[in-house]
Amino acid sequence: MAFTLFERWSPEYALNNTIEDIKESGLDGLKKHLTANALKNVQNMQALSEMPGVSLFATALMGGNAVNVFLEKLSECDWTIKDVMKGSTSSKAILGFDYQDMMTGTIELTMIKEDKIWKIDGLDMPKFEKLALPQGNTEQS
Repeated sequence: MAFTLFERWSPEYALNNTIEDIKESGLDGLKKHLTANALKNVQNMQALSEMPGVSLFATALMGGNAVNVFLEKLSECDWTIKDVMKGSTSSKAILGFDYQDMMTGTIELTMIKEDKIWKIDGLDMPKFEKLALPQGNTEQS
C-alpha cells in the first residue's frame, strides 16, 4: 500500500494525469497542472506565436506558426514520457509528441512539488523533429 501512495505522488504519475487532461481539454487541461511561473511561460509562448511582427523570425526558427499550431493541437497529439530525472523536490522531464505524423518532437520541462503535488514549473519551447504544416488555404480534391 505504501508503494501505491508513493507512485501516486511521483512525477510520472503527475505527468500521466497531465497527458490525460491535455487529451481531454487541450491547453485548458494543461493549465491546471502548471505553477504560476509555468503558466506565464505558456502565455508568453502564445503571445510570441500570435505577434504579426514575429512571424518572419518564427518562420526562420521554427517553421512559421508551428508553436501556435502546436498549442492548438495539444489534445490531438500522441504523448509519450521519454525521460524523467527525479529529485526529492524538483524533477526534469522530456515529453515526446506526435501530431498525425506531421509534427513530431519533444518538449523539456521542469517540475516542482507544490503543496506535496508535482506541478510543471517550466517549459522549454518545443523542439520539432518533423514539421509539415498545412499551407494557407490549399484545398484538396
